[in-house]
Amino acid sequence: MRVIFALALVLVCAASGAHARSEAVRWLPVWQAVPTLPAGVPDHVVRTTVDLGASGTSVRVRLSNLMGIKPVRVEQVTVKANGELRELTFNRSTAVTIRARSEVLSDAVRLPVGTTLEISTYVPGGTPCQARAWNTITSARAYVCLVSAVEVAGFSAPGAAVMLGDSITEGYAEGSWPALVESDYAVLNAGINGNGVVYGDAPMVTRLNRDVLFSREVRKVVMLGGINDIQNDVTAENVIAGISAIRQRCQAQGVQFRVGTVTPWHGWPNWTEVREQQRQKVNAWIRATFPDAIDFDAAVRDPADSLRLRPEFDAGDHLHPNATAFGAMARLVRV
Repeated sequence: MRVIFALALVLVCAASGAHARSEAVRWLPVWQAVPTLPAGVPDHVVRTTVDLGASGTSVRVRLSNLMGIKPVRVEQVTVKANGELRELTFNRSTAVTIRARSEVLSDAVRLPVGTTLEISTYVPGGTPCQARAWNTITSARAYVCLVSAVEVAGFSAPGAAVMLGDSITEGYAEGSWPALVESDYAVLNAGINGNGVVYGDAPMVTRLNRDVLFSREVRKVVMLGGINDIQNDVTAENVIAGISAIRQRCQAQGVQFRVGTVTPWHGWPNWTEVREQQRQKVNAWIRATFPDAIDFDAAVRDPADSLRLRPEFDAGDHLHPNATAFGAMARLVRV
């Protein structure tokens, strides 16, 4: 009898332990800055304030040296929210060396966060820092030093929605449309200036896992891309193949995928009639293939000349939408 009772107790404890182990802490990405080229910073301490896509009760931060060719030494990182300050550690150490082409994730700290988080990094003078091209797009009010993502635990949001694209998604001088999207999801901006669907060194089709599908909490993807491919003479068929590949990989991971039509660009120096025909082909395919396509083209084009941006939506170069246009684009996005 004692043997049976002891065996039963072991089985109960084992089952309890397995259950506890299966309940891993869930981490939601609530802000990201896609690493681009390194840039110098003017001081040893760089303070970055970011707008978060959701609140939480614990925080961890990712630092990136993906674009670096030398190791980077970080002596101290702190985070501050609601007047409370925490020092971050990396494998329980306050300092960390990030290898070239690598990233590091901090240990978690208990810190209630709401809409903003202040991150301070202390590095030796002259250390190159990864930053996106437009500081207003990262929602940083100063520089972005090495910080590439913020994640929170204890969140109530249903997940993250990632906006994938080029400079029109990243934003242009006056903000971005992802920053204006209203959603219960944590909206992340994965746009990169000059990025193509299949064109370039790190096109969307190859950086998808790194910048979009990097977390189990990513539930939705909205893609807007193709104009950089087209102006570099990539055919509509190849752009379509790239979009199709991205859709298939999202769907394979159970992530909802939506795509937007390519916006007008007549007046931009690289515009030609032949390239315009490729844009029209891509948009025709998007409209015919996706019942829930987001028609950014129709929303921002000039009623008097459908090949151009509306004058009140033009940032001035005839390719990039302005803040008013971003508002109109954001209102079309339901995630």
